[in-house]
Amino acid sequence: MTTTYDNYLNEVKMLVSAGHNRSDVLKALNTLYLLNEGDKNADDELGVLILDIENLKHEALFR
Repeated sequence: MTTTYDNYLNEVKMLVSAGHNRSDVLKALNTLYLLNEGDKNADDELGVLILDIENLKHEALFR
């Protein structure tokens, strides 16, 4: 099963609702990303989500 952007975003929402901040979430996503040997390209949905969070696209989640 391929994990989609929305699946990863739902996991982020769960982490945030559990009390984790933006920095914690990025650390977790980057760790997962490295374990999956991704390279932050436009075809990799986890990489795109990480870049979106870094670029404050989902900043409303962390308020």
